[in-house]
Parts: sequence; structure tokens; C-alpha cells
Amino acid sequence: MTTTLAAQAVGSTVTLKVDGSDTAFLVVHQGNPDPGVYDASCEGTWLLMKDVYTERVWDNRNDYAASLLHAWLNGAFLELLDSGIRQAVKTVKLPYADADGSGVHSGGAGVSAQAFLLSMREMGTPAAQKAGLADEGALLDYFADGDGGEDPLRAAALGGTPTRYWTRSPYTTTSDQVWTVAGETGKCSYRDGSYSYGVRPALILPQAMPVSDGAVLPNGAPGITSASGVSGADLGARNAPFAFEYMPSDPEGASLSVTETLDQTVTRSLTAPSGSTLRFEAVYDSLSFLKLANGVHALQVTASDGMASAVFDASFTKAVTSASLTMAQPIAASAPITAASLTVGGSIPDDAALTVRLTNNAADEQPVWQDATEAVRQGKNVLFANQTAANGPAFNFRVEVSRGPSGTGGYIDSVSGAFQ
Repeated sequence: MTTTLAAQAVGSTVTLKVDGSDTAFLVVHQGNPDPGVYDASCEGTWLLMKDVYTERVWDNRNDYAASLLHAWLNGAFLELLDSGIRQAVKTVKLPYADADGSGVHSGGAGVSAQAFLLSMREMGTPAAQKAGLADEGALLDYFADGDGGEDPLRAAALGGTPTRYWTRSPYTTTSDQVWTVAGETGKCSYRDGSYSYGVRPALILPQAMPVSDGAVLPNGAPGITSASGVSGADLGARNAPFAFEYMPSDPEGASLSVTETLDQTVTRSLTAPSGSTLRFEAVYDSLSFLKLANGVHALQVTASDGMASAVFDASFTKAVTSASLTMAQPIAASAPITAASLTVGGSIPDDAALTVRLTNNAADEQPVWQDATEAVRQGKNVLFANQTAANGPAFNFRVEVSRGPSGTGGYIDSVSGAFQ
């Protein structure tokens, strides 16, 4: 049965491929331990290798961010992970203490890492319980608050033999010692960083990662399909708003973050269920389409599950040389309409063929349309000659415009006015 990392209980075990072998990791936390001290990148499933992986020197100086062990974890060790998993491991910012105990770098100022060591605080020991210890982060749900004494939850072995292992916490009273955990008892004490002790790597994976029979699987990338064709499709010439539909889907069924881009400008962002049919809003919306210049336009849809993305490209050619606007329903009035004013907003070239007609009996079977083109061009009021309205006074307009000899395009973005 396939589930996700989010469904794994704290304290349960999952396996990752490390150097080609299935390796057990404990789920030690779900989510962000404390958004007040951890960067948002730390949201995910926290995994700690169940056993000690190897023994290595920490460093001669107890500055974790500059240590040899931090460099090895994010270099040689990271390369041992299965490539499909390695690509999904989150790059996070972790709280870490200054070697001299002067402070803790938290949030966005934390040390950047993909693979890392847990701190003493994350494994249960607050600074108040030990001299020479800083509070690096917050308690992870797998562990319990304590004084750094014996705790079987922290015990670990290398090849079946209980083995002392490093934390990322410096012993802040000196410049060369680091807090460690005894493999047999889980008791905490500090040791010289130049010695060789065990390494228990930790990492954070997105909670949407699939898990099958306890094994974390590489994430499947999303895909995007469309009835219009494959990515790169030419949607042809268009002279009116149109429906370009597409379907983003995720192999694991996760919801997707979708972004629509028109001519390299983001026009819409949304979250959509996998397999839902969506419509590219900017070319379906009348006002947005009208504002586009004639010519070729590029559409792009991106769908992301937070780990991988898919992109679908398409293009179309806008070929509009005329436009006509009227109200679908006229505006009724309680008294005869004798005058009106109208303003056509947008960009209309001087040589465009513009015709504006108004009527004050729009509800009649055959309304009387009065030419108001020059009055609208000059911003003047129109006095209606018609005085008959069999079905009651009602106002409407017709605006028609087409490209002139210069071939210069334009658009209408508003029609406003008043009548009395």
C-alpha cells in the first residue's frame, strides 16, 4: 500500500537507499518544530538514521557551520543517497550556536544544510540543564525533555555495537569540544572535536513523498496534458476570447501549485487537485483579451508538487481588426430620456473607423438609433430627436470600431456614460 511521509507516525521507521542498501531512518518530527526559531524551509518530515552510520572527526574547532563533518555530510554522504531521494532532500536553515556561546543563529540566519546532525536541544536537553550548552532549536516530538542523563531514545549502535556519536552542539566553554551521546545509555557529555566518534545523519523530506511498505520512493514528477495538443502547441489565429483547457496531474495524487504565464507575466496562481481540468483565464477573460496587441503571444503553464515541476507551452496569434460593443440588456428609465453622454475608454487610433449610436427607446421592437460619433469624440452631450417609446424609455449604445489605413491597433477597456 502506498501512502505518504505525512502519514507516518513519529517514532515509526522508514527506509532510504544509502550507498545502494536499504537503511532505516526514524521519523522524529512532522512539520516545523517551532516557526519562531526555524526557517520555513524546515517544514517537512524529519528523519534520523536509526543506527550510527560511520565514525568521523568533527573538527579541531567547534564551529559547526565551518566544520569538516558538516562539509562531509553535505558532500560525500549526500552523494550516497539514491538519486531520486537526493533530489527531494530539502535545503534547510537550522539553528546553530556560536562556538564561544555568544548566541544562536536562528531562522533565516541558520546554517544551510541538507544532511545534518541533531542538536542537544532537539534531542531533549535544554541549555538550563547543562553548563556550556546553548538552546539550538526546539524539542523534536520523538524525544522527551530531560537533563541529558540516560535516555534509551537516544541510544544507537554501529554494526550492533553501542557507539558514542556527535551532535551539532558545541561545548561553548571551550573552542574545541562538542557535545556527544553515549551509544549504550543515551547519556550526554562533551568530547574533543578532533576525536573520531559516530555520525547519525538527519535530513528533512517533503511530507508528500510516497512511501510503499515502509520504503520512501522517489517522487514522481507532475505532468500536464491538453486536448489542444502537446507542449509547444500552436493554437492558431484568434479574434475573440477563447477557452484553452489543460489538465495537471501528479503520480501520487498530490494537489499542485499551478501558475499561468502570458508573455512572461504571471496572470494567475492557484492550487488545484491532481487531474482537474483548468482553463487559462487570461485568454478567456474578455477584458484581458481585448487589451492584448495583435500578434503572437506565448502561454505557459507550470505545475509543481513542491519537489518537481512540469511545464506546458503554447502560443496563439491575436488577429483582431474590429470590435463591436453593446449592452445585453438596456437600462430602463422611469421618465422619457431626452439627453445622454458617453465616453469610450481605451486606446483608439486617430484614423480608426469609429461609429457610436445611442437609443432612448431600446425596449421597443425597432429602436431608433441616433448617430453620436462626433459628440462622443468631442466629449459633448447628445440630445435625442426621438420622442417615442412604446414599451417605455430605455437606454442602450452601440460602439463599432475597426482598424484604419495606418494598421495601428488599439483596444476599448471601458464604456461609461449617463442619461436624463
